Amino acid sequence: MLFFVAAVLVFRMPVRGQRTLRVATWNIENAFDTVRNEDKEDMEYLPVAAREWNSIRYWSKLRGIAKTLAAMELPSLVGIQEVENDTVLRDLARRTVLWPARYRYLVTDSPDRRGMNVALLYDEKCFSLLSWRTVSIPSFRYGLRPTRDILVAEGLTGGDTLYVCVVHFPSRRGNNRMSQQHRTLAVETLCSVLDSLEGRKVLVMGDFNAESGDRLFSALSSRVCTLVPTDRKVLNGARGTYYFRGVWGFLDHILVSPRLLPYACGEAQECRFPWLLRTDKRIPRRTYGGTAYLGGLSDHLPLVADIKIAEGTR
Repeated sequence: MLFFVAAVLVFRMPVRGQRTLRVATWNIENAFDTVRNEDKEDMEYLPVAAREWNSIRYWSKLRGIAKTLAAMELPSLVGIQEVENDTVLRDLARRTVLWPARYRYLVTDSPDRRGMNVALLYDEKCFSLLSWRTVSIPSFRYGLRPTRDILVAEGLTGGDTLYVCVVHFPSRRGNNRMSQQHRTLAVETLCSVLDSLEGRKVLVMGDFNAESGDRLFSALSSRVCTLVPTDRKVLNGARGTYYFRGVWGFLDHILVSPRLLPYACGEAQECRFPWLLRTDKRIPRRTYGGTAYLGGLSDHLPLVADIKIAEGTR
């Protein structure tokens, strides 16, 4: 079980010598462009496919994502999962209402067969990029389907250095031994990254396809602490970022290293804006239900947290 931060999240106003860095993570579910990528299996998201994924629907999705990030008060760091490529990130950051925020972005080029990647939107006024890299999960060594790389970015926040990892672990599809093995391999790869950053301020966020109580998190418990609530009795199946078979849960996580934990402003919160939810059942409104267009944004809700950043200190 990961370390549980019991305090309620409080969005504080900046004080002299200190400001608040808002961070968020969101699986935006199949954010494809409308152009065929010959190297990937993206045929189902083309205008000629059964879903009729076209420019009108594409831009509607991007405008909805931008509206949501604006309603979240434009987080300084946004980890994104299930984005196809830099075209989608460029359109989101430069051709929607997000344009005045001048977000910069990083995106992986993962071996995932469908072309899904993880990305980081960042406000360079708050996060001055020093370097970044991608770390591949060695799925092929074990005969497993290739999955998304881990994105690792290093930047200055105020006078300090922050490392940011964005992840999207393998699916729980089938919930069998193979899918569990694949997520365990992803955790082991992330642990190697965290070991290389031991003693530093590290932020990890993304879709883990597992809840905090899952045994695969045991390896992470000595390295990072979760900012999401973990007590299912307290949650009572009514809180989370993902809804499955009548129960909410947190598949998405924001984790911090022990050195960063004292600066966290309490608990992370899922965002439940009305336009993200179905009006009939108050669950996430997806873009598609099978091949039927529903007009929603994602089957996940975004997760947000605040972290205190001291100015001018190392």
